[in-house]
Order: sequence, then C-alpha cells, then structure tokens
Amino acid sequence: MRKLFTVGHRIILLYTAMTLCAITMVAAVVWYWTADYDDELCYSYLEERADLIAHENLERYSGNKIYNAWMQHRHEAAAKPFATQIVLDADNIRSTDAALRRFLNDRQMLLLLNQGEVRFRHGESLGVVLYSPKQEGNFFVVVSLNMHVGDYLYQRMGYWLLAVAGLSIVMVILFSKVYTLRHIRSLDEAYQRERQFVHHASHELNNPLTAIQGECEITLLKPRTPEEYQESLGRIGSEARRMSQIIRQLLYLSAAMNDDGAEEKSLISWKDFLTESLAGESRVELHFATGAGNAAVMANSYLLKMAVGNIVRNALKYSTDNVIVTLAEHSITVADKGIGIPKSDLAYIAQPFYRASNTRSFEGHGVGMSLAVNILRLYGITTKIRSRENEGTTVELKWKNNAAV
Repeated sequence: MRKLFTVGHRIILLYTAMTLCAITMVAAVVWYWTADYDDELCYSYLEERADLIAHENLERYSGNKIYNAWMQHRHEAAAKPFATQIVLDADNIRSTDAALRRFLNDRQMLLLLNQGEVRFRHGESLGVVLYSPKQEGNFFVVVSLNMHVGDYLYQRMGYWLLAVAGLSIVMVILFSKVYTLRHIRSLDEAYQRERQFVHHASHELNNPLTAIQGECEITLLKPRTPEEYQESLGRIGSEARRMSQIIRQLLYLSAAMNDDGAEEKSLISWKDFLTESLAGESRVELHFATGAGNAAVMANSYLLKMAVGNIVRNALKYSTDNVIVTLAEHSITVADKGIGIPKSDLAYIAQPFYRASNTRSFEGHGVGMSLAVNILRLYGITTKIRSRENEGTTVELKWKNNAAV
C-alpha cells in the first residue's frame, strides 16, 4: 500500500510541476508583453496630455471662450491621474534649462530640440516633454506620472496569476488523485497478482521437478533390479504427468487472462450444454427454473466446458453430498454442503495457485477456480462465491439479459 501511495504521489507531483511550469511560461510571456505595452500606453497618454496642455496654453491667447471652456473641462478631467504637469517659457532660457535638467540628460535635451518631443523616466515616474514653438510664444510642456497605471495592472495581473495557479494546482491534485485511485490502484493490483502468479507457478513446477531429480539421483546411487527401475520410472512418470498437467493449466489460464478474441465461438444453449456436460456426474442434481430454456451464451464450447467443469468438480471434491446445479434465465448456481471456505480465505480463492487453509489434505494445484473465473469473464459472466466453513459453498454465475450472446 505504501508503494501504491508513493507512485500516486509521484504522479501528482509530476503533473503539478508540469502545470506550474506551463503557468510560469505563460505568465512570463504575458508579463513581458504587459510591461512593454503598459509603458507604451502610458507614454501615449502622456503625449496626448502634453498636446492637450499645449493647445490649451495656445488658445488661452486666442480669445475663443467656448473653446477655452471646453479645453479647461478636458484639462481638469484629464489632470486627475497625473502628479506633475508644467508649462515652461522657452524664451526664458536660464530658468527653463534648469527646470528641464531635473528630468532630462544632455542627449535627451538635444533630442527635444531636434525632434520637438522626448520621453523620459525619472525615478518611478514616466514623463513626456513637448516643445511647442508658436507665433504667440515658445514653451515646453512637461507631463509626468508618478504612479502610472502599470503598477495597478501588475498588481491585478499578479493576483489573477496567483488565483489561476492555485486553482490549477488544486484541479491537478484532484484529477491526479482520481487517476491514481482508478488506474494506479488497478495496475498495482495487477502487478501484485502477476508476482503472486509467478511465485506460485514456480513453486508448483518446482515440486515435481525436485521429485524427479531426487528419484533419479537415488536410483543411480547403486545398481538396481529391473523391478526397482520400473518402480522408479513409474514415480518419475507420475511426477512428469503432474508437471505436464500444471503447465497445460498455466497455458489455459494465460490464454484466458489475455484473450485476443481469436478462439472460435458459437451460440450455446445453457440447458443443452449443462444436460450434456453433467450427464456423467452421479452426484450432481440439475434443476431448471422458469425461463431457463431461453438462456444462451456466445462462447467457445471447449473453454466453457472447462470453466463450468472446474467449478462442479471443486464442489464434488470438497463435499460428500449431492451438488445442486440450478439454471435460471440469467444465472447458474452450483451449491454444495462440503467443507466450505474460511472467511479469511474467501477474498483470495479465485487467485491463481491459491488454496484455502482447510484444503491441504485434498489433491489440487489452486488453478481450477482461477481458470474458471477468467474464462467466464471473457463472455461477460460474473462469478460470485458465498461460503461458510463446514456448511458449504455456493458459486453463482450471472449475466445480464443475455448480453453475452
């Protein structure tokens, strides 16, 4: 379980890191673009404001009272966000030069005289100086913004980016947990089943091989009589047949667990199938419920016979009373009154090579039930096992509305 959570946490961290990297890259691009655009926007506003002040200063001498009133209204409305706006008399060189050099260096002063306009950054302020030579008088207009709109935009954008990043992380964690619970858990369970399968298969195959090897070594220790050699070869042949049976069951189990749909299938009537396949079993009672004649399945008859036969043979093996097989329209039940399955073993009874703790005295390899469950699963049939120790076991095979047909 700790390994499962470790894998899940790694997936969550990986997805979270990928999301944060993507958000960081997008945020960097947006931040760079916003910073560049914001400064350009502020300079444009400042230039417009400087031009407005220049026109206002010009029209102040024109005597156009209506225009002057409109310009004054625009001036008052536009002046609110600005910290500094100065109109300097260009003809008063000494005082104007001293005032401009508070904002401009020598290169900017030269650009102002040559181009009539220059942008500047002074401390935390952005500003524009406009040179307006007119017949009515020459003057400079200086407009600067101490706390420009960029600070506000940066702050708001930061809040939005943090909110988006936080929401994305929460969503990634939730989706990753759902993915972990739904997929990683199933992968981990499959991995654990595979490990257990290999472990038990190795153990089961090792037993007959060890017996064969030991028998050969003992037989070759000294010369034997023909009867002794025959007896030894008989034991070796018995163990070889046992190993061959295990390998054959493993092959069938592997094919059932990794079905590719290649086997030949046909429509099989359950009533005819059970009647024929269980005809030779003396302790089996076969009952048909109402609607049982309509029950059918699309399956491979050989594999189906193997699966149902394994379940019925298990019931016969672990009980001395009759086994009751009941066919209904959508289910088959196989019930016995045998030794039952301990509660602690019931959850694992369908795993390959798993045998209940109370079956040590019975012959078997623990493959039959697992093989039956996997074969039936191929045809859309679910297997449910109910059992009580020393009371008996009931195996129920169910399908929905002949969906397997």
